[in-house]
Order: sequence, then C-alpha cells, then structure tokens
Amino acid sequence: MNSFQIIQRSKTTIRITKFLSPLFIVTILAGLSSVGMFAFIFYPAQDRFEHITALNQASLHTQKTMQTARQTQTILSTIWNALPDSGEFTDLSLDIADLAKRNRVQIPGMGYDFKPLPHKLATKGTFAFEAVGPYEAIRKFIFELEQRWPYLFIEKLSVETSKKQKGVIFKLKVSTFLKEFPEPVKKTKA
Repeated sequence: MNSFQIIQRSKTTIRITKFLSPLFIVTILAGLSSVGMFAFIFYPAQDRFEHITALNQASLHTQKTMQTARQTQTILSTIWNALPDSGEFTDLSLDIADLAKRNRVQIPGMGYDFKPLPHKLATKGTFAFEAVGPYEAIRKFIFELEQRWPYLFIEKLSVETSKKQKGVIFKLKVSTFLKEFPEPVKKTKA
C-alpha cells in the first residue's frame, strides 16, 4: 500500500477535505477574481497614463516652441528698432564719411541706391564708394564700420593698388535695410 492511498482512506482526511473543499474553491475563485480585477484596472490605467504622458510631452513641446517664438520676436523687434529709416540713411552716409576721416581714409565720393523688396516691409539701401589710404587705416576703418553699425552689410569688396597715392583703393558696396521706402522728391518748377 502506498502512502497516498492511506491518506485518502483516513477518516480525518476525508472530513477535512469535506470542510476545506469549499474554502479551497473560494480561495481559487478569489485569486482568479483578483487577477481579473488587476487586469481590468491596470491595463486601462496604463493606457490613460500613456495618453496623459503623450499630452504632457506635446504641451512641453508647444511651450518650448512658444518660448522660442517670443525670444525670436524680441530679437526681431530689437533689430527692427535699430534699422534706420530713410531720413537716417543720409545721416548714415555722413557718419561713414566722418569715420573714414578719423581713420585717415579718404572717400572721394559716395553713391546710394534704394531697392524695394518683394514683401514691402522694408527697403534695401545701398552705398557704393571707394576708400583710399594706407592698408592698416582702411582695415581699421572697415573693422569699426562693422562694429559700429551691425545692421550694415558689406556686399562687395575689392582692392587695387593706388597708382597715384601710396596705399590701396578699396571699392566697397555697403547695404542696410530701411524701415520704409523713401518718398520720391517732387520737382517743382521755378
């Protein structure tokens, strides 16, 4: 006889089995219902959590984009306020000539031109001139020109040796943007 058969035939075992069987079944059902409730609550909560996390990431990205846009708007506003208008454009040519004089550079003549831009928000103003003098003086003049007026752009720069004077000739084409298109001067008959 094997030991398992003894346990099955024992009266105590049979009585315990009668009383514990329903408790065992209840325990199994409670375990299964706990697993079911866990799955029923956990997976929808996990989906909601992933959805809320995605919304949070999207809102953080939007916030960062808005902050960058505000910073860009501030920078553009600062640059826009620094740009000259058409009245200041002629003063700018005099300031450039004074800067050249301080650096011992001669500017025999200066021409200017206005070109409207396609978007009509600003106008491009261009100065064209020759700077004559020693190389070191012209180099310092160009450096100070770029430092003093950061909104001026040197579009064209060429250099030649001066045959008449000792030094070099720099041909410069300097541009900036104006806030408005200058009004044409009306000619009156005298």
